[in-house]
Amino acid sequence: MNILFTTTLALMLSIASHSQEKNIETESVTLDNLITFIVEHYSIQTDSTKTKNITFLIETYADSFNTEDSVILKQAFKLLSKRVTEDDLISIVAYSHFNGIALNQTEATGIKKLLYVVEHPKSSVKTFEDDGIELAYEFAKENFIEDSDNSVVMIRIPNRTTEVAKTESKETKITTNRKSNALVLTAIALLPEIISVIKD
Repeated sequence: MNILFTTTLALMLSIASHSQEKNIETESVTLDNLITFIVEHYSIQTDSTKTKNITFLIETYADSFNTEDSVILKQAFKLLSKRVTEDDLISIVAYSHFNGIALNQTEATGIKKLLYVVEHPKSSVKTFEDDGIELAYEFAKENFIEDSDNSVVMIRIPNRTTEVAKTESKETKITTNRKSNALVLTAIALLPEIISVIKD
């Protein structure tokens, strides 16, 4: 786990250093702090404010987000959509469990598209890639807009892979217990017949 984190961090720093040529700012935030992050980093827009071109890089741990994580993401994007203008752009890239572009550049106020991606993250990706982090920076560079605030915001969702593994383990255990119980009940039901065979 530490090796994976170190490799990811090294890759991020390497890619971020290349992206500095085009002034792509990199931010990293955990899902639990996302709403606070949006309040602190995206003030309500004025005419004098630079337009924003934000690529959200969201960690995935399953084919979809659990209810709690989905609610936080939806509330965060709803809040963000009220603090930006139609000139601002948002993209979403997924990484970890699956990697790919989930939402191409769209108006930051287009909340329906943002919420759809949160509800259907995997089906929103048209082409799956090997590395979502590298993909996000390549995408940000290709879609760089001069005289805008270009940024990649990594949203980390820690410890969810462990939770998913535990849930799957519990489900397997329940299935195994059901099979064991069925076997015991079958053996008890057949016991009189077995005894009569032994007697004969």
